[in-house]
Amino acid sequence: MAAFLLFILGLAVIWGERPVAQVASYAVANRVIVIDPGHGGFDPGAQRGEFKEKEITLAISRKLEQNLSKAGAMVILLRDSDESLSDSELKGSLSERKRQDLGRRVEKANEAKADLYISIHANADPSPRWRGAQTFYNKNSTEAKLLAESIQQELTAGLGNTNRKALAGNYYIIDKTKMPAVIVEVGFLSNPEEARLLSQPDYQQRVATAIFTGITKYQANLLVDKQD
Repeated sequence: MAAFLLFILGLAVIWGERPVAQVASYAVANRVIVIDPGHGGFDPGAQRGEFKEKEITLAISRKLEQNLSKAGAMVILLRDSDESLSDSELKGSLSERKRQDLGRRVEKANEAKADLYISIHANADPSPRWRGAQTFYNKNSTEAKLLAESIQQELTAGLGNTNRKALAGNYYIIDKTKMPAVIVEVGFLSNPEEARLLSQPDYQQRVATAIFTGITKYQANLLVDKQD
């Protein structure tokens, strides 16, 4: 146990000198992690030309799932195709279907008693000038704040094109889940350059790797705290 503790304590110093896979399994092994690809089905999310949020979030989520699964985490991917979690036969407005969809995402995570909830989205704004990935958390959750800050730090370092900070946000998903939950807005589809990047598999992998590294560093710090 002492050797294991020293190993974990040294992560902050040696992380950049080892392949992530060599240390990640110590941090996330057997952790239940929900990955929520935003939107899907009838709800495309943000859309600019050929770029659709629901497709980009699913692509990044699948890559993140692969990283976490290889590290030993028990991953729940809330959707693995272009589908909504709402009932297709539900009669009502689109807003009613969206409410049902969001409610079921939260229900699945809470029923699974997940350790973490990672919701992947893409941003948009009327102005094309804005860009950069950003992570949001519930202001009432210290754990979620630490998770968001860890992910944001890796997004900044790994993508090299954002100086945004993790922020508290008032969103249904992160307010209603019973575990530390964050929303990762991976960039702005309203920015033409960033939209093109987000559609490229190599860049999607960079985003997924940054989120993965942020999660594993957060979990490693939890292991250290439990030893104190």
